[in-house]
Amino acid sequence: MMNFKKYLIVATALIVVFVIVGAASARLVVDKGDKRVIAHTEEEVNKAVALGCKVVREAKTLKALSCPQGVAESLSLAEDVKVFSLDDEEVGVLRGPQPSATSANANQQIGADIVHASGNTGSSTKVVVLDTGYNYSHPELSSSYLGGKDFVNNDNDPMDDQGHGSHVAGIITADGIDPKAKGVAPDAGVIAGKVLNQNGSGYFSDVVAAIYWAIDGPDGIYGTVDDFDADAINMSLGTGAPYVYRGFCNGILPDLTNAIKYAIDRNVTVVVAAGNSGGAGVSIPGCISYSTTVGAVNSSDQIASFSGRGNALDITAPGVNIYSSVLGSAYATWSGTSMATPMVAGVIALIKNVHSAYTQSQVESKLFYTAKDLGKTGKDKDYGWGRVRANIAVQ
Repeated sequence: MMNFKKYLIVATALIVVFVIVGAASARLVVDKGDKRVIAHTEEEVNKAVALGCKVVREAKTLKALSCPQGVAESLSLAEDVKVFSLDDEEVGVLRGPQPSATSANANQQIGADIVHASGNTGSSTKVVVLDTGYNYSHPELSSSYLGGKDFVNNDNDPMDDQGHGSHVAGIITADGIDPKAKGVAPDAGVIAGKVLNQNGSGYFSDVVAAIYWAIDGPDGIYGTVDDFDADAINMSLGTGAPYVYRGFCNGILPDLTNAIKYAIDRNVTVVVAAGNSGGAGVSIPGCISYSTTVGAVNSSDQIASFSGRGNALDITAPGVNIYSSVLGSAYATWSGTSMATPMVAGVIALIKNVHSAYTQSQVESKLFYTAKDLGKTGKDKDYGWGRVRANIAVQ
């Protein structure tokens, strides 16, 4: 009996040791995970680097660092907030030209087909798309590609590895090989900035850097020969909870606010998705006052249940069951404010085709005051100024 008790005591002790060691090992695994944080001064950067952090992104106003979890927490630096693609649902992927009974005839709904019939297809205009990349091999998209940059993998090849960016770009500029996929401005050029990875997520610091790149060009200096001279920047991306706001959010991520203001001060309209949080509010960067923020309606001009709502919402566009290009040579029907946003970016291309000298504020005025008023009279939290109307906006 005594020997049995000894064995029992020893076995129990060993179990306790294993549990403690296992817990410690688990903590070590957790601690190995890196966290991205933001620094604004050389002192903050030097201190972080001395503790094992690495600078992974530089923009005009910030440096993003990748730090061990424990180090990041000890530094008390702001988090490099994650952003995501804003498609609400994937209805299905279709290979090659297919019937699309569930897709809204969005070009007809917003009057883009009338503009096309007049000979305006957005030629000589440029839109920068900041997203998961651009499938420049797709038959619908190859003719519009004007180059780009990959901020995720740090190279000059923004090939899409997720599909979202190509779906967004197709809504702007698809040639219409499959007529149901024809873009709002099929002859507009697209410059692609890949800021979201293969899972459709990324960091706000990369978005900040990409906005400055979109304005300043590869050399990082505004007003030089390599500037893209874009007419709009399209960002079908945003934050999730808790970064969702019913009002404006300019002070939450000031580096992003400053970057968007930098763009519009140089006459580039920044078109941003309102997010898919419905009545909970508008995500960042849509809730920044300098953004032209887009919500989604269905084919009957009713606000989509998922469409972000709040004071920051400016305008709406079709965003339910939108058929467009994705990876390979495929097409898909998706919904979200991600799909509504490039509708407005495409309309901007049509406006600038006719009114190339328009300032950013004139472009916005054309969009807002020619929109089809929906909901309450005037601007409201559900529809903004209403649903975009391309055929009236270009007049």
